[in-house]
Amino acid sequence: MSKPPVQTTAVRAKAPYPPPPPPQQTPGQHPRQSPPGQGYSRPGTPQAPGPQVPPYQPPRQVSPGFPAPGVPGRRVTEAPASPLSPPVSAGAEAPAPFPPHTMQQLKALEQGALNYNVVSEEESVGRKKTIRILYQRCTPWQQVATLLKALKEQQSDKFNTIIIQGIYRQENDPYGFTNGQLQFDRNVRLGSQITNRYQVETGNGFEIDSVRIVLSE
Repeated sequence: MSKPPVQTTAVRAKAPYPPPPPPQQTPGQHPRQSPPGQGYSRPGTPQAPGPQVPPYQPPRQVSPGFPAPGVPGRRVTEAPASPLSPPVSAGAEAPAPFPPHTMQQLKALEQGALNYNVVSEEESVGRKKTIRILYQRCTPWQQVATLLKALKEQQSDKFNTIIIQGIYRQENDPYGFTNGQLQFDRNVRLGSQITNRYQVETGNGFEIDSVRIVLSE
């Protein structure tokens, strides 16, 4: 007698679940990334803003002869430089003590005076006359000597004040004189006395080595 066939139950293996699909991204977009260099800041601690640097601006070029914007301009006209007259040898010795301390010493310098030419004469109120003379650039004592000579030759009782201004070049100069000046004042009251006063300055009056002399007689 044959056995009935044994029924077997096959165990069917479960198929694995498919992996989840990746997140879809819109075309043209990239995953958001945190900017480099920025760390987590502690809450409640404000960060001081960094200094603001203005953008670089190249310097503006200004055409020559015109003032820069915002600056009240004054057009400067430079006169062509002219060669200066060479000074007389500095080795020449004064015929009297210099600077002089008496009228006798002052007048003794006149023998070393140089030749000069009268450039201009001007009369003004108060019986005042100004004479500009041109002569060679020279040492201080020779300036005084030449100014004295010019005063003696241009003297006039018509004026109470006579000013002799020396120059060594005929050009516009910011100073009234460049080669010494002598101012003679007549009948100056000094206390109870009436005197004549001589005021002499060498150079242009502002130089370091300028000499100033004031004497009366």
